[in-house]
Amino acid sequence: QHAVAAAAAAAAAAVAAAIAMRHALCWWKRPRLALLNPVVPTSAYSLSVAKMLRELCDAIDCRVAIHEVDVASSPFDSALIEHFDGFIIPGSVASAYDKATYPWTSHLEATIRRLHARGRPMLGICYGHQIISQALGGRVEHNSAGLQAARCEFDVTALGASLGLGDGTAALQYHHNDCVTRLPPCAANLGCSASCPAHASALFASPTTSRMAVSRGVPADPPIGITLQGHPEFSTPTGAAILLDILHGEEGGAERYGDSARDADGRTAAQAHKITRAVMGLLWPKAFAE
Repeated sequence: QHAVAAAAAAAAAAVAAAIAMRHALCWWKRPRLALLNPVVPTSAYSLSVAKMLRELCDAIDCRVAIHEVDVASSPFDSALIEHFDGFIIPGSVASAYDKATYPWTSHLEATIRRLHARGRPMLGICYGHQIISQALGGRVEHNSAGLQAARCEFDVTALGASLGLGDGTAALQYHHNDCVTRLPPCAANLGCSASCPAHASALFASPTTSRMAVSRGVPADPPIGITLQGHPEFSTPTGAAILLDILHGEEGGAERYGDSARDADGRTAAQAHKITRAVMGLLWPKAFAE
């Protein structure tokens, strides 16, 4: 009996080891994404954004490996660009145009231009949307409409619809005071509203490719980058808590935006999942491979 039990235990251990090995092999087949996070130690968002993004990817069965890199403490090593399958630049408390307060901005802009020149896939979220646009020749300014927070809707362009952002209107959770007032020449607008002229954009290799995509309503080739002013990662357990905490810290914020931020009916989360699935599928299709 002891021999049989020992053999059974050994077989179980071998199966467990095989499963663990298969998981490890699958993990390293996943697209490796560098999260270029300008970490601000006093910002709960900054310290939690990697967790939010992993929760978001898990929710849509998007299999990626996210490796966080603090680009505020030191510039990203350009020698590592080819080590990653793509790059995400998340939100931040920083303003893209305030280089005096945030001196690392210039280094991050230089990295963005190198990534674009090499055709490396990029996803920008909120601040990421703004700093990518600014680095490639667009303009970022304080939003004259003031703070946009919690659920906000925008009109999806024909190109945005063809790329899967939705038909007619779409919505995400938001929290921003700045906005992109002019997209760079290589970018095409995917969504707009009266209070924000560029809610999302598709990045192409050249202005000509961008113009052709807009005129046709469908790109000849997939975009090499997508940027979003909204925060799909706020539609996760960690993200929702962070957003509510931010709103509670602002005078009247919780009363004005709290119900919308809680998203009790899940409408905004459903759209966040749809948009994220479309964007990740465009940039890293292998993330959804069986």
